[in-house]
Amino acid sequence: MIRHWIPAVFLAAALAGCASPQSRFYGLDAPAAPQAQAQFGKRVLLGPVSLPAALDRPQLVLDMGGGELRLQEFDRWSAPLDRLLAQRLSLGVARASGVASVYAYPQPGMDGGDLRIAVDVRGLSLKPGQGAALEAAWQLQNAADGRILARGGFSRSQAVASNQPGALLAGLQTLLDGLAADIAAPLAQHPEWWRAG
Repeated sequence: MIRHWIPAVFLAAALAGCASPQSRFYGLDAPAAPQAQAQFGKRVLLGPVSLPAALDRPQLVLDMGGGELRLQEFDRWSAPLDRLLAQRLSLGVARASGVASVYAYPQPGMDGGDLRIAVDVRGLSLKPGQGAALEAAWQLQNAADGRILARGGFSRSQAVASNQPGALLAGLQTLLDGLAADIAAPLAQHPEWWRAG
């Protein structure tokens, strides 16, 4: 009887050793609460957010230096990265500008908004033990006449000493707050652009 159990125990141990690691899923946290009460006005649609092809994938991509990118097979985004970035930036722009009616693209039932913010992420780097870097260009456009109201560029890095994905993403979120603040500045300076009526 004992002889029959021994192979079963070894088989169970072998199968447990062959089990692949569990995937971890990462999102982007909402930015800190605004200091002032936000006001609703014209609809501001942020997106689409364009990404370099190397980053447009479900896995986190680490920059190992020397042109080497490493896909983290078991560290994955909780949704498509362009959608996560649009959501995080729209919240950040709303909070930094005081405009409550900023929405992430695509928005069900919304044909395109009154104002549109396009964001082109030209570089997004997560370097273990070093930090995060973000380079992007953006423009704010009046949807009715196509007029460009404002545009800008953003290029910054955030030091992070950790190799852990969560710490690297915290650095990225700090950079996204900076980008959102840059995009929000002209909206805050020109309330006539977004106030209804």
